[in-house]
Amino acid sequence: MTPTDAFEPADRRRAGDVTVHRSQGRRRVWLRPPVYRALRSAHIATSVAWLGIVLGKLVLELGVLTAASGRRAESLFTAATAITRAFPPLVFATLVTGVLLGLGTRWGLLRYYWVVTKLALSLAVVVTAVTLVEGLARSAMPSSTDELDPGATVLTAPAELLAWLTGAYVAMLLVATVVSVYKPWGRVRWRQGNL
Repeated sequence: MTPTDAFEPADRRRAGDVTVHRSQGRRRVWLRPPVYRALRSAHIATSVAWLGIVLGKLVLELGVLTAASGRRAESLFTAATAITRAFPPLVFATLVTGVLLGLGTRWGLLRYYWVVTKLALSLAVVVTAVTLVEGLARSAMPSSTDELDPGATVLTAPAELLAWLTGAYVAMLLVATVVSVYKPWGRVRWRQGNL
C-alpha cells in the first residue's frame, strides 16, 4: 500500500530541519515531521481563513444587492471592502506555506496534477482580484442620490459583477480544497524533476 502522507520511512538521514532521501540517483528533500506538521497546520489555517474572508465578502455583497435602503447598502459595501484588508496577508501565507510544502514533500510543486490545479486556481484568484476587483470596488460603491428619499440607492453594474466574481472565487477555492483532500489525476508526465 502506498503511503498517503508526505513521509516514506525508507532510507532517510536527518540534516537540520529536513530529511534528505536518495532514490534512483536523485536527491529529494523532505521536511522533518514537526516542521511538516507546523507548515501543514499553517497552510490549512490560512487557506480556511482565506476561504472564510471570500465567503463573508460574498454574503456582504449579496446584502448590498438586496438592501432596501441606500444607507444599509453603503454600510454593507463598506464592511465588504473592510474585510478585504485581511486578503493579502492570508493569500501570501497560503501561497508560501503551500509552495514550501510542495518543495519539501514527495508531492513536489509541479509533479502531480492536483498540486498544479491548486496552484493555478489560487494564482487565478489572486491575479484577477488584484487586476479587476479593486477597480470594480471603487466604481461599484452604492450612493444615495435622492435628498428627499435618503433610502433610495443607486447600484451600478460593477456591484453585480463584483458579487459574481466573488462567487466564482468561492467556487474556485472550494474546488482547490476538494482537490487537496482527494488528490485526483495522478502524476504529471511531462515533469521529471524534483519540483
